[in-house]
Amino acid sequence: MVPETNAGAGMFEDKLKLIGARIVYYRKLKGYNQQEFAAIIGLTRQFMSKVENGESACSLNTLYRIAEMLEVDVAELLRKE
Repeated sequence: MVPETNAGAGMFEDKLKLIGARIVYYRKLKGYNQQEFAAIIGLTRQFMSKVENGESACSLNTLYRIAEMLEVDVAELLRKE
């Protein structure tokens, strides 16, 4: 039996934080506050906060909606650097 491990969990959390930071950056460039941006894309402010802080992952569909509203390519939000 293979033991369960969370070795990759930290790396995943780091990526979520990086994606969230990019969302915040582009959201602010567009002049949206978190509450109004969340409402526009159909999310609660609380969930948007968790996404932006890297505490929750959103669906691919939601990520595409976010990118569309921010007028950036999804690849920009997901890039490694």
